[in-house]
Amino acid sequence: MAQPIDSSTLRPRRRWYGVAVFIAVLFTAIGIGGFVVGIVTATKSIPDFEQTFTGNQVNQVQLDAGRSYAFYVPEGAGGWNTQFDERIQVKNPGATFSFTRDGQQWTHLRTLTVDTSGTYTIDSDATTFAIGEEPEIGQFAGGLGGGIAALVGLPCFGIVVGGIIALVTGLRRSSHKRRLMTNPYA
Repeated sequence: MAQPIDSSTLRPRRRWYGVAVFIAVLFTAIGIGGFVVGIVTATKSIPDFEQTFTGNQVNQVQLDAGRSYAFYVPEGAGGWNTQFDERIQVKNPGATFSFTRDGQQWTHLRTLTVDTSGTYTIDSDATTFAIGEEPEIGQFAGGLGGGIAALVGLPCFGIVVGGIIALVTGLRRSSHKRRLMTNPYA
C-alpha cells in the first residue's frame, strides 16, 4: 500500500490557488471601479445651462460668435413654435438628448449659432426654456458604454484567468502526486 503524500512536497504549491482567487477578486474590483468612473464621466457630459428664461414672451439672449449653443425645453412644455432672431442659425440636433436636472426632464430641441457676438431675441411658446452648452453625446455614450464594458468584461476576464490558473495548478499537483506515489524519490 502506498504511503500518504505530504502535501507540502507537491508542486506547484497551494498558494497558486490563492493567486487565482486574488486575480479574480482584483479584476472584479477593477471592473466595479471602471463602472463608477464610466458613470461619473457620463454624468459630467450633461450640459450646464448658461441662462434660463420664462417663455411666452420676447427674451433677450447674449450669444457669442464661434460656438454652438443648445436650446433646451422641459419635457411637455412646448417650444416647437419658437421664434428665433433671424440672425441666429437654427438647426435640429442630430440626436435626441434628454436629461433630468432639479427633478425636471429637459430635452435638447435646437442647436443655435451666430456669426457675430451680441444680444438676440427669442420668443418661445414653452413655459420656460434654457440656453446652454451642447450635450457631449459621444462622451456620454463612451462613459456609459465603457463603464458597462468594464463592469462585465473585467470580472469575466479575471474569473477566466483565475480559473485557468486554478485548473492548471490542480492538474499539475494531481500529476505530481501520482508521480510521487509511484516513485517517492521523483
